[in-house]
Amino acid sequence: MALFIVLLITIFSGIACRNVTISNVIPRRDTNGSILDAHDGNVFLYAGLYYYYGASYGLCKEPPGPSGCTVWHVGGCGFQLNHNVSLYTSPDLSVWTFRGYVFQMSSMKTPGIMFGPRVLPNRKTNKWVMWFNFLPASGTGVSQSQCAVAIADTSQGPFQLVTDKVTTLAWENTGDLNLFQDTNGDAYIIYNAHIDASVYKPDHLMSVEKLSDDYLSSLGKEFNSGFFGQTFVEGGAMFKRNGVYYAVFGQCCCYCSEGSSVTVYSSLSPLGPFDTMNNLGNDGHAQLYNILPYKISGTDSYGYIWQGNKWQSSPDGAKGHDFTYWAPLSFDPNDSIRYMNYTANFTINI
Repeated sequence: MALFIVLLITIFSGIACRNVTISNVIPRRDTNGSILDAHDGNVFLYAGLYYYYGASYGLCKEPPGPSGCTVWHVGGCGFQLNHNVSLYTSPDLSVWTFRGYVFQMSSMKTPGIMFGPRVLPNRKTNKWVMWFNFLPASGTGVSQSQCAVAIADTSQGPFQLVTDKVTTLAWENTGDLNLFQDTNGDAYIIYNAHIDASVYKPDHLMSVEKLSDDYLSSLGKEFNSGFFGQTFVEGGAMFKRNGVYYAVFGQCCCYCSEGSSVTVYSSLSPLGPFDTMNNLGNDGHAQLYNILPYKISGTDSYGYIWQGNKWQSSPDGAKGHDFTYWAPLSFDPNDSIRYMNYTANFTINI
């Protein structure tokens, strides 16, 4: 009996202390062997499972070059009308199961381009809520960009459109967005806005705004942080650690191969004021799309993974096969995030 108990402890200890190695040099594949086609979305832990929602770009092939925006609005792979939202799930961030296309752009009444889908489960309404950036096909540029919201009863959808233009946001002409859910269930949107919409200028500015209890709209300027940080920025993400709220974003980089360095801002409140901390560099040559808190096995603690898109990186030229770059974050005793050096792979305990 004693030997049996020791054996059980050994087995369960092995399960609880599993080490997972994450690679940045081989494509991430699902259980069917297909390359994950999920970009500029979000990844989060919910009820013991990791959910990965992202834009599906398919096998569209772009001309070679440093930027996928050389064919802006003229048939470029990032500007198709058929982008869908993919869902993958994983118990450990290494084994991914494709759950299907949870939102189809063909369901939109107005054809358009979808960017950056982000999803949150709402425990108050028992609904799953998706926000995404929407550019109607009839638009002429960034001045027409807006936020749209869809909703579903389950994580796998199908998500149904609620509105193709959120009108409650403090700022119009919105660009990149991301969602953050606090430990008390309150949710926030971090987004940039193109203030001078009449002329394309480097004035993309970032702010944070609280969402309504149902996550279907925002609470407007009275619950907005105001603009903070540098100008001409996008690709924002938020997370919370040890009571500190972090907002992370970098310079605009339209489907660019060089990626973008990001600067860290921190606050004791989700709506600021935010103080500038430090720059994390750009050794991975990727553009940030998410910061993932993951549960460290056998503890009540979390680790954090920086996740970015490596545009123009797929060996076969298919945009849906572009690599994503993931890197672990480390912190100094003052809660500052240390500079991120390039990593080909890393191992976490999960």
